Amino acid sequence: MPTKKIKNLKTLKDKLKKYLPQKISEVITSYENFSEKQAPDDAKGFSAHHSACKAAVVHAETLLKLARWTEDENLETSASTKQDDWLVDWLNEAKQEEEEDAEN
Repeated sequence: MPTKKIKNLKTLKDKLKKYLPQKISEVITSYENFSEKQAPDDAKGFSAHHSACKAAVVHAETLLKLARWTEDENLETSASTKQDDWLVDWLNEAKQEEEEDAEN
C-alpha cells in the first residue's frame, strides 16, 4: 500500500479498508503455521517460541483494531463487525492459551 499519496484520514481509511482483511488473514495463517510447530525443549527456545506467538497475536489484534477504525462511524453494528467477531474470539482464545502456557 503506497503511503506517499495519502493526504488525509478519509483516504487512509479507504485504503486500509481494502488492504487490512488480506493482511489480517495472512497474519493469522502465519501464526497458525508457526504456533503448530513443536516448541523447543530448552528454556531459551521455548521462551522465544512463545514470544513469537505472542507477537503475532498482538500484530493481528492491532490490525483488527485498525480495521474497526476504518468502519463507518455512523454504523453501530455493521455486518462486517459481526463477521469479524470470530477474529476477536480467536485472538482472545490465543491470549488465554499463551497465559496458560506461561503459567506451566
